[in-house]
Amino acid sequence: MDRPMNHTKHALSTILWMLVLTGIPSASRAENFNEAERLYADHCAVCHGADRGGYIGPALNSDQTRLTRDQISARIQEGGATTLMPQHPTWPGELSLRKINLLASLIAKRPKQSMSWGLNDIRNSLEVLVADESTLPNKPTYPIENLDDLMTIMARGRFAAGDEAKLVFFDGRTNKKIGEVRTGFAPHLMDFHPKQERWAYVRDDAGYILKIDLYSLKIVRKIRAGLNGTSLAVSRDGRYLAAGSFVPNTAVILDAATLEPLKLMKLRGIDPDGKMVEADSGMITSTPFADVFVIALEQAGQVWVLDLNKPDMPVTRITGVGRHLHDAFLSPDGRYVVVSSYADNINAVIDLAEKRIAKKIPAGCQPHLGSGAVVRSNSRLLGIGTNIGSRPCKSYEVTVFDMSTFEVVKRIPVLGPTESPAAHPKAPYIVVDIVGTGPNASKIQFIDKKTLKVAKTLTVAGTLGHSHFPEYTARGDYLYVSSGIGGDRIAGYDGDRLVIYDAHTLKKVKTVSMEVPAGVFSHLRARTVVVGLESPL
Repeated sequence: MDRPMNHTKHALSTILWMLVLTGIPSASRAENFNEAERLYADHCAVCHGADRGGYIGPALNSDQTRLTRDQISARIQEGGATTLMPQHPTWPGELSLRKINLLASLIAKRPKQSMSWGLNDIRNSLEVLVADESTLPNKPTYPIENLDDLMTIMARGRFAAGDEAKLVFFDGRTNKKIGEVRTGFAPHLMDFHPKQERWAYVRDDAGYILKIDLYSLKIVRKIRAGLNGTSLAVSRDGRYLAAGSFVPNTAVILDAATLEPLKLMKLRGIDPDGKMVEADSGMITSTPFADVFVIALEQAGQVWVLDLNKPDMPVTRITGVGRHLHDAFLSPDGRYVVVSSYADNINAVIDLAEKRIAKKIPAGCQPHLGSGAVVRSNSRLLGIGTNIGSRPCKSYEVTVFDMSTFEVVKRIPVLGPTESPAAHPKAPYIVVDIVGTGPNASKIQFIDKKTLKVAKTLTVAGTLGHSHFPEYTARGDYLYVSSGIGGDRIAGYDGDRLVIYDAHTLKKVKTVSMEVPAGVFSHLRARTVVVGLESPL
């Protein structure tokens, strides 16, 4: 079912080493930076970027790092409290002090890499693990009443790689674990085929896309869309996948059945300040409103709309959307996409019918919509906007706006920056996670749908832990939350875990140990346009 981890790590190391080898001057060879680059590819690239330009973790290059070589060496040995980098890692059998110091020298002395990954590289990376898909079972091999009850947790693993980097599956009706799939590198997000319930697609932090058979819980195909990247979407007719990469700044369109690459685009454009820049794909989504993919170019401040029904999939560019675009969600009919703009403190509404900016909604401190949510409250249809506020904010809030007029309805004070809202038509609460590294990052807050006030606050993790990515089960009976211990291991907490609550009483139902649990995805998303308005089973 899964390829051995040492084979996958070796492949990543070889690829990145070959990419950088030709650009290393003779002086660098004398300092043995070739070995350092291989070590970096094996142990650091998945979180800090294949080009050392930053990704999930901060940039590690001489232009951006302010630490000395000795300080970097100490950080590698000790880890970082309340971060994804394990505190006091032992690196058993992996990194000697010599190798750690070599890595530290690379980071302190070498600039960011310039790396490429073209259409042929993508095509050549395709691996077919199940050649004849007709040999797969015709129904789930585990007991489950309805596949929409399936809940999947992205477990990153302590080092974002290895056996503990995996997908963990639960029956959301019984809350019983039904299986897992090792991914090799930290899985980041999941999307589902809208027409065929058995297929799911996973993007990991090393840039791979995995096609998963949910009946057998097997990886059937995998391909490397880029060297790092998070965004992924399946077209609403199930024909295509779109995946955006941070390293390099590209987006690729794939055949959803075979994962064969069909079109590669460089993500670059003129930003709102008139500069031509390369851009990350802040988000990619599809919509039932039209056969298109919608891509937000993070640094360029543009939204691209790809027409999937025309030859070569032409692009319409909507410019001036905002500075530092990130997450987004759709209106229930799929006509409008709401995109967060970090630097401008707005949520921009894009009309996909007219391909223009329809509204810019004031959105508090550094909006971050996550998957977004839409709820019915007192006969109104309301959008829920979270605000990640990683820079200092006067106050933290959840922004609520009318989905018909896109006018702000209410600003709800919360304990800290928020990332991922959760809602369900049968559940009474909108749930937001409090993120960051402060004392409230261990909490989640419950907003009453009727009053739009915080009704309850729960501490999920230990005092210095964090609690992220709440997701309701398909029937709205339970709430799943990923809980991390962060820096409070010294206080005697037993480790990271998935925590399950009764969605109505908010009583804890179950905890399951898991290494660095992250995103939680209900299979019901395959049949919904936006979180919060799902048709319950």
